[in-house]
Amino acid sequence: MNVDYATVFSLAPFMSENIVTIIGICLLIGAMAKSSQVGLHVWLPMAMEGLYRAFLKLHYMREHPVLIFWSTVYFVSFGKTQNEGQSAGNQINNLGSSETTREAITLKCEENFKWWLIGFAEGYGGFNLDKRGYLTFKVTQYSVDAQVLFYIKKELGFGSVTVQSQLNQTHQFRVRDKENLLKIIGIFNGNLITKAKKAQFKSWLEAFNIIYGTNIIHIESNRKITLCNAWLSGFTDAEGCFTTSASLNKKTGKHIVTVRYVIYQKDDVEFSTYLSNLIDGYITYVKSYDGYNTVVNFGKLKKILSYLHDYPLKSKKHLSYFKWLKVYDLVKDKKHLTRSGIEIIKEKIKHINK
Repeated sequence: MNVDYATVFSLAPFMSENIVTIIGICLLIGAMAKSSQVGLHVWLPMAMEGLYRAFLKLHYMREHPVLIFWSTVYFVSFGKTQNEGQSAGNQINNLGSSETTREAITLKCEENFKWWLIGFAEGYGGFNLDKRGYLTFKVTQYSVDAQVLFYIKKELGFGSVTVQSQLNQTHQFRVRDKENLLKIIGIFNGNLITKAKKAQFKSWLEAFNIIYGTNIIHIESNRKITLCNAWLSGFTDAEGCFTTSASLNKKTGKHIVTVRYVIYQKDDVEFSTYLSNLIDGYITYVKSYDGYNTVVNFGKLKKILSYLHDYPLKSKKHLSYFKWLKVYDLVKDKKHLTRSGIEIIKEKIKHINK
C-alpha cells in the first residue's frame, strides 16, 4: 500500500478497469450497508438484540464445526513451522513467538530483495562520478514503470526518485550521500557477476576512497549465476524478454508457435555461455548490438518457469510474463492445433509486450 501520489499515478495504467469497477461497486454497497439504507437495513435491529443474546450467539458460534476445523488447521500449521525451524539447525529459537516468526520472514524478504536489486542494477544500474565530482549510485527506468524505482526506495529506506528525462520519458532512483553510499557498497562489494559492472564498481570504489578519505577494500567477486537466489529475477526484469510468434507452415497447413525466454548481454560470451548451460538454453550472436542472446525454447522452459515461480519479477515485465505464460499453457495443451485455439493464441500474442 502506498499513499505517495507519484507511485499511485505511475501504477494507474496497469490497473484493470473491470477490477476497479468491481471495487467501486463493493465500496458503494459497503457504504449503503453501514448506513442501513433500504434493502440493506435488516442488520441494524438484529445488532440491537441486547447483550445477553449477543453472548448466547457467541457461545454457539464457538461450537460451529467450521470454526473448530480452522482453529485445528491453525495449530497444526503452527506446529509444523516450529518443527521445521528446529530441524534447520536451531537458528531461530522460540519460533513459537509470533515476534520471532515475523523477524525470520522479514530477514528472508530482505535477502531476496538484496539479490534481486543486484541483478536489476547489473542491467539498469550504474556507479557514476559526474562532472561536478558527485559520486552516485543510480538505477534508471522508463517512466511507465517508475513504480519499480519507488519499490527500491521503499525497501532500502533511502534515496530519491525523480524524472531523469521528460524527452525520453525516464525516471531515476539515485543515492549520492556518503552514509547511504556506504550501505550501497555493503550490498554490492563482492557480489557482482557481470564483467562490465564489476569493472565499473571497482573504479567507482577507488574514487569513493579518494574523495572521502576512506580505505574500503575492494572484494573481488568470483560469483556465478545460481537458481538459489533472486539475482536472475532482477536481471530478467532488466535484460530479459518473453517472446512468442505464430506462423502457418504452408507445406503442412499447420501453425507453428514459438515460445521463448531471452536474456540479452553485450560483450560477455562467458557469462552467456554459463547462463545458457544453467537454464537449458543456447546462445546466439546478435550483430546489431555486438552482443549475445541466451535463448530457451518451448521444450526446455520448465527450469526457468520453476525459478520465476519461486523468485517473481517485480517490474512491469511481470505483466508481460503472465500474458506470455498463458500462451505457453495453451501450446502445452496443444490448443494451437485447433482453429479456435490458434485464433485465441494469436490474439493473446498481440498484447504480450504492450
